[in-house]
Amino acid sequence: MLTFASRDSSFTATYLFSLLISLSANIAQGQGLEITVPRVINPPVIDGTVDDLEWSKARVVQVNIEVDPGDNIKAAVTAQALLMEDGEKIYVAFKAQDPDPDQIRGFYEDRDSGWDGDYMGIILDTFNDERRAFEFLVNPFGVQMDAIYDDVNQREDESWNAIWDSVGQITESGYTVELAIPLKQLRFSVSSSAQTWGIDLYRHYPRDRSTSIHSQRIDWDISCYLCQISKLEGFNNLEQSRNIEIIPTITTASIEKRSPAIGEWERENDAQGSLDLRWGITQDTYLNATINPDFSQVEADSLQLDINNTFSLFFPERRTFFLDGADYFDTYENLVHTRNIASPEYGLKLTGKAGRNTYGLVAANDETTNFIIPRSLSSRVASLSDTESKVAIGRYRRDIFENSTFGVLVTDRSGQNYSNSVVSIDSTLRPTTQDTISVQAMHSTSEYPDTIQIEHQQEAKLSDNSYVIEYQHYDRRWDWRLGYYDWGDDFRADLGFINRVDFKHIVATIGRTWRWDGQGFFNRIRFAADYDRTEDQSGLQLEEETEFFINMNGPLQSFLNGLFGRSNTYWNGKYFDEQFNMINIGFSPTPNLILSSLVRYEDVVDFANTRLGYSKRWGPRINYRFGRHFQVNLRHQLQEFESDRKHLFKANLTDLRATYQFDARSFVRLTVQYADRERNVENYIQVVDASSKNLGTQLLYSYKLNAATRFFVGYSDQGFQNDIYDSIEYTNRTFFAKFSYAWQP
Repeated sequence: MLTFASRDSSFTATYLFSLLISLSANIAQGQGLEITVPRVINPPVIDGTVDDLEWSKARVVQVNIEVDPGDNIKAAVTAQALLMEDGEKIYVAFKAQDPDPDQIRGFYEDRDSGWDGDYMGIILDTFNDERRAFEFLVNPFGVQMDAIYDDVNQREDESWNAIWDSVGQITESGYTVELAIPLKQLRFSVSSSAQTWGIDLYRHYPRDRSTSIHSQRIDWDISCYLCQISKLEGFNNLEQSRNIEIIPTITTASIEKRSPAIGEWERENDAQGSLDLRWGITQDTYLNATINPDFSQVEADSLQLDINNTFSLFFPERRTFFLDGADYFDTYENLVHTRNIASPEYGLKLTGKAGRNTYGLVAANDETTNFIIPRSLSSRVASLSDTESKVAIGRYRRDIFENSTFGVLVTDRSGQNYSNSVVSIDSTLRPTTQDTISVQAMHSTSEYPDTIQIEHQQEAKLSDNSYVIEYQHYDRRWDWRLGYYDWGDDFRADLGFINRVDFKHIVATIGRTWRWDGQGFFNRIRFAADYDRTEDQSGLQLEEETEFFINMNGPLQSFLNGLFGRSNTYWNGKYFDEQFNMINIGFSPTPNLILSSLVRYEDVVDFANTRLGYSKRWGPRINYRFGRHFQVNLRHQLQEFESDRKHLFKANLTDLRATYQFDARSFVRLTVQYADRERNVENYIQVVDASSKNLGTQLLYSYKLNAATRFFVGYSDQGFQNDIYDSIEYTNRTFFAKFSYAWQP
């Protein structure tokens, strides 16, 4: 997040608590700035050079308050933001001073990838409702990072992309960057008078410590972020523009497939065109439409360990049509996971905000109907590959009181002899500046065809309710949480990601945090204890667990996360005493190197054989940059498992990505993903392969003029090996190209 040192997953757990504190809160009146942005006739040239004449009429704002690790103290480095607008765009320039420019952690890299380096940015709450904000961040070489921050659910959506311009350069005294953000990329209330928006100007300064610097104070004793930022006034008499984006896309692929048993390759050439439309009916209401949408995914998903795991794995949404306005459908529970809509032919989406009312509608079809069948201790993915389904989603949210909400969500998916509907009401209440209460009540009805009834042992018709209530408290020293979750046995959310039902869960967590202003060895230490108990709807205890957490931050951007605990766990008619110990540790010894590793030792259930096993996991991660253009990311996961005092399996997963970034727009990347699983077949009750391997490679060239005008060309292949074959047998080889162009008439 904005106060984080990194977006790498190895840092996420370290800074989760910092996110919930530093990016949430109410602040006393008068701590923020009142900024008036001037209108200019002659816009600046966006070239990374902040010319004094071009920016002479700009409003200058100092970005000099260190919020983390220092607690609202004067920053050791200075920076300025310059602001102006011309009725069509807002222009921002940053001057970031640095005592040693050679230590600047700025690199040429792909869009939305520079979170662990130097960058500056602007955050705009354009509805001034302290609930939602646009983030525009840029590193010293103009690499763009944009996101939507949802202060209600305290989530940040980095998958959102806007079309804007940015250029940066490193100078003798630091670095400068220039931004031009078209107002048509923003959403705000139309008014003939001046606009009033929330605004924050931010600098991430990673050296020995990762330092977060803002343009105003952020109080750690308050639990929302957007209600603390400054106010911007300007943009008088804006004229409604022709706010239309038309994005045609052409995708072509030459695909070769084969069955190793047959050996012959079969070639298929596939070329498709699609068309996407984004129309700003007004500045606060947008219509998205797509015909024969191109949902081909260019980037490979990260590998995940799937052995000795009983629940479906989560993969994020990456497809353009569903990403715009996706946060309008957010609720506490994930009832809308659009990756479940696998093969649509068309889609329509309307999202908007009027006063305190936010709404969203989606209509689409899906030629392949996939969904999760959840249970109390496992889940599986079901597929009706020959059944087309119609999809409808509706969301309404009302802002109430100063910083609370009430909302309704309806989802419906239906096809031949199949249907699933969910109705949900939810509310987020903030009775004080440090306390949040989240409530959600859900009801579902489902009808499944014979194939699902037989294959997944489901009733023909299902209906049930689920409830969630959670209370959270955060201040600079203490945090605690109380939660109750009740998921009905027959509850289904086929358009969401709900992979567990038929359980009641209570949880209580209390944590204590100590902070230092970067003067001691540690920046922060947090210790927490957690107790939770889970039983199914019949009253059978499924789990009783006690956990202890330790989180520390220190020099060289180091972190250590520890998790230690015990659990009494039920599986297949028996109870097992599990015990687990995990440490995730990492640091950045030089500007071009990040090292981290996860180590986990545990007594854990052997699900395949219903007995207690012993597991060892090791997960090293290395990110190394050769100069400003070339980087290598290596992630490895090793798990060794013993059961009944004998070797059961060994799993190795390797994900290697080597990228040469020519400039801020283009790169070439080689990805190699390898999975190797070896099993002791004599120690399994059921028949399993002694060995299974998967190997996939991809070579990709990418050129992105902006977030929507892009060109990709590449090659990928997939192969596997099991007990039948002595080596990797390739089953897929693909050459592909994709071109999309954003036309703004």
